[in-house]
Amino acid sequence: MKRKINVTRRQYEIISRIYRFGGFALVMGLLIGFSFLIGKPIEFILIFLPYFISKNFYTVQFHSKSLKQCFTLSLTVFALATMAVIPANFSIMFSVLFGCAIAFVSYKVGIVQRKLKDYEYIEPRYNQLVEFYKEATTPKPFSTDTCSRDELIARCNELKFSKNNTDLAVEFFINRTKHSIIADKLCIDEKSVVMRKMRLKRKLNNQD
Repeated sequence: MKRKINVTRRQYEIISRIYRFGGFALVMGLLIGFSFLIGKPIEFILIFLPYFISKNFYTVQFHSKSLKQCFTLSLTVFALATMAVIPANFSIMFSVLFGCAIAFVSYKVGIVQRKLKDYEYIEPRYNQLVEFYKEATTPKPFSTDTCSRDELIARCNELKFSKNNTDLAVEFFINRTKHSIIADKLCIDEKSVVMRKMRLKRKLNNQD
């Protein structure tokens, strides 16, 4: 059974800093070793230092999803840049500009990354608002089971019901008067009352 290790927030931050610093030192060591291997240590320094300094002048920079991805990307970018840059004995300025260009590209990609994150956060909430607006503005179909008295009378007027049929609809669907009482009032049998109720209901609910 694995034992759970509890650490405070401060301890976690210290461990994270050590881990990041260790990763940074590892990447720098590998890049310096690689630059010596291909005979371009000065070129690497002239690329990395301007990058490291100039990136602080930008508001954002691209960030990988994990430290592992960050290390891999850093190794790849600076290794390729060191290989591609022209030797320092031809042009020191080219290496410096190359480093600044890497920082600028990282800044631009960082802006796109931030906008994508904002979109991922906003887009589902925007869709929820649109759906809510559609539900709120889309008229619901009339139903004799849920309508109010005013809604029922307005519906009867819309269908040009007679006053008798309108009063009967109110008795059926608002007052919920028993069929036997309506039958006695109209001097008809209950079966006829039920049939009239169903006929009115179909017309009111537009089921005909």
